[in-house]
This record gives sequence, structure tokens and C-alpha cells, in this order.
Amino acid sequence: MALEKTLGRPIRWEVEDRQERTVVVGLLADPGLPTEIAEQLAEELPNTLADQPRDGMRYTFTVVSETLRRRGDARGERLIDLTAERRRREGWDFAIVLTDLPVHKDGRPLVAELSRDEAVAVLGVPALKVLRPAEQARDIVAGLILEWAAGDTADEPLQRLEDRVPSLHRVEPDDDDIDLRLTSSAGQLQMLAGMVRVNRPWRLVLGLRGALAAALATAAFGLVSSPVWQVSGAMSTIRLWIATAVSLAAIMSWLLLNHGLWQHPRRPDPRERRRIRLYNAATLLTLAIGLLVSYVVLLAGNFLTGWFVVVPQVFSSAIGRPVSFADYFRLAWLVSSLATIGGALGSGLESTDTVRSATWGTRYRKNS
Repeated sequence: MALEKTLGRPIRWEVEDRQERTVVVGLLADPGLPTEIAEQLAEELPNTLADQPRDGMRYTFTVVSETLRRRGDARGERLIDLTAERRRREGWDFAIVLTDLPVHKDGRPLVAELSRDEAVAVLGVPALKVLRPAEQARDIVAGLILEWAAGDTADEPLQRLEDRVPSLHRVEPDDDDIDLRLTSSAGQLQMLAGMVRVNRPWRLVLGLRGALAAALATAAFGLVSSPVWQVSGAMSTIRLWIATAVSLAAIMSWLLLNHGLWQHPRRPDPRERRRIRLYNAATLLTLAIGLLVSYVVLLAGNFLTGWFVVVPQVFSSAIGRPVSFADYFRLAWLVSSLATIGGALGSGLESTDTVRSATWGTRYRKNS
């Protein structure tokens, strides 16, 4: 297969069609949501780029799910440098790393960077919109590829990209080897929401198996315990809400303290403190959403189990009145709160790696 040099980049010529060139693009993605987005991009981008005004070029994509090691911001350890090294080793024509690590430039979330000479780009997944991030990633990545393919002579692809994604802003790079830098005007709240989306809080439901086992054991005991029936029948709604809040606060505090999820700045730097505050806020929201989902699932399961197992006549004799739908719901409500506290104790049996895997994004775990 013959090779042609175009703008300092090797382009593969198809043997069967001398008029068509195949550009191999490597998508190097962190495990989790970035990999899911990369796989979707690999399916959709060939058709998307086929409609662009770049005659004679066909794009193929390779997805690699891997976390590149990054120990700091020194030259040679930047993500864009590590990606360039991997591109040369794999023989790709162009490479894009999709990272779940939040990065800020000039106080704004970094969305993308491009280096034409190195033929690599970086896409920050937390800076994408929370709902359907793959669609925005497709527009951005297509624009980055066309910007690289056009070289220094055309800004047309970038202009189309900014038209399609109005929240993007082009800023002047402070590194000589960076040709394009895009930030988002959405601000810290979208970055925070993006970090929580990357963490995928719903994984807590099945991620903490020890806590789940302890919660189920506590729930099973509570559902067949006559004293628990009597207490649920006598408790007011306000007390039940307080029990819910206390149980959720207990398991959240236990997870934060026992497994070191609460981070502290390593150096007295304002940017470091802002970064740590953002990480801690994302951790709190991830835990809150995940535990709330777990509580609702547990409540539904306890209600159905109690409705089937607890005989109405026996239940009625325990609480001293005819039972109703509300009585079964209140029983499930109280048992769920007790089970959540039991789950807090069971979470102490989990390893720290297991808890962090169910709470944090992959790259954040690697850098903590």
C-alpha cells in the first residue's frame, strides 16, 4: 500500500481506488461513559463525514478503552502528548482522547484541544451537555477532524462547528503546539452536572454488594417483626421522613469518611482548592442521587414483599385496627429506613477500591 504525505500526516491510499484516501482515526477513551460515547461515534461519524466537502477521503475509526497515565501538567505528561505518542505507536493518522477528567482554562470548562502537527485532539466529556452528550460529541469531533484535515488554510469547518454548538468559544491557546482550544460558556453548574453524569450514580444500586446484602437482611427481619409493625402503625409521617433523612445521611457519611471519598487540597493553591471543591460537590451529588435511587428501589421491593408476606389478619391484630394500603406502605417505609442504616454498616465491609469504582469516574480514581 503506497503512502502519501499531506500536511505532514500519512494518508493511506486504497489499492482498489486510487482516487480515494482512507484516514484511520483512533478514539482513545477512558472506561465508562467516554468509551460508550466513542463507540457511538465510531458508528456514526463515517456517515457524518461522508457528507462533508472533503472529496476523496474516507474515514475509519478504531476505539481503544484505556486510561492514559497522567501524573501532572508538565510537558510530556499532558494528555495531548501522551495521545500523540500512542498515535505514532499504533500508526493512526489522527487520534482523539476522550477523557472524563474535568479541565478548566481561564475559569471555563475545556471542551476540546487540537494539535495539527501532532495530529491529535482532546475532548473533555464532563464539559459536554448532560442530556445526549454523544450528539454534541459527534458535532465537535467531526469539526475537529475537518479542521485538522483542512490544515492552516481554512476555518470553514470550525465556523460550522460553532454555528451548530453555540455554547462553544474559541480561545487563544497558551501553548505553542496547540492550534485550537474550545471552551464552554455553560459554567460550573454544567461541568458539575457533567461530572455526576460521568460518575453514573445509578451504579450504586448494585455496585455496593456488601451494603445491599446488609440492607436486604435487615429488611427481611423488619418485615416479619411484630414490634416493627406496631412502631410503623404508631409513627407519624414527620417521624418517618426524619427516619429517612437520618438513614440516608448515615450511609452517606459512612461512605465519605470510611473510604476517603472527601478530598482535601494537597497544596495552598486557589486553583487547587476550586478543583477539590468541584470534586467534592460531584461526589456528594453522586452519592445523594445513587442512594436516593437505591432507597426508592428498596422501598418498592419492601412494599411488594410486605404485601405478599404479611398476612392482613396478623398485621391487623398487631396494630389494633383493620389494615389498609397506607399501613403496608408505612411498614415498607420504616423498614427501608432501618435497612438503609444496616446497609451503612454493611458498606464498611466493602473495599475502598470497590466504593470508589461505584462512585467516581475512572480517571479521577487514577489521579487520586
